[in-house]
Amino acid sequence: MSKVVKRIWELDFLRGIAILMMVAFHTVFDLNRFYGFEQLKYYKGFWFLEGRIAAYLFILLTGITTALIAKKYSKPEALKKNLSRGLRLIALGMLITLASWIMEPSETIWFGILHFLGFSILFSSAFMNLKWMNLVLALASLMLGKWTMSLEPESLMWIPLGATPVGFRSLDYYPLFPWISAVFIGLFLGNWIYQKREAIFHREPRIPEKGIAALGKYSLWIYMLHQPIILMLLWLILG
Repeated sequence: MSKVVKRIWELDFLRGIAILMMVAFHTVFDLNRFYGFEQLKYYKGFWFLEGRIAAYLFILLTGITTALIAKKYSKPEALKKNLSRGLRLIALGMLITLASWIMEPSETIWFGILHFLGFSILFSSAFMNLKWMNLVLALASLMLGKWTMSLEPESLMWIPLGATPVGFRSLDYYPLFPWISAVFIGLFLGNWIYQKREAIFHREPRIPEKGIAALGKYSLWIYMLHQPIILMLLWLILG
């Protein structure tokens, strides 16, 4: 029987920070692409780095959560939970692929952050109980990613692994290699820092922290809905 354990508030808080950063990045993206704010460059400089940090934080937290699931449930239950998590994210990723293909066929999102997170959960579940070995896997993933990104296959079938054909374009692209290295680091941190599955900060969160943590609890829904809302608000404000 699984234990009933309180949510670890600082993880929800970090998810909330990541989702706020992602909303800010996509607002800049929309202003640049659709409203001519060319001075807001989402593809380099500060805003590019801000978006990457937000994505890395999401990926790192995915690995930590996978490790915590392994601690909370029996192995068969944990595998079932992760299978459900992974397939749900892949399904949502495919919906985004379809929507992006309809709206912008030349920049269809073939393997974006949700595709990546879904497949990485399925793949990393085999290693969720490992500790230091996950750091070795993280390093191996970085090295493998460096190699796959140097390849130029003709088929799109290789893009999940980081190998892209010449001229490949995608509005959002997070291949398994090298990005799954952050999931392995998250698995290591989850097994090391959260051995007892308890919050690091042994205090009640303050009101602002509670608000951000509340966003973190619903980060997936916010991620799925924030772009249409941003576009609608920009249309109302800027016409």
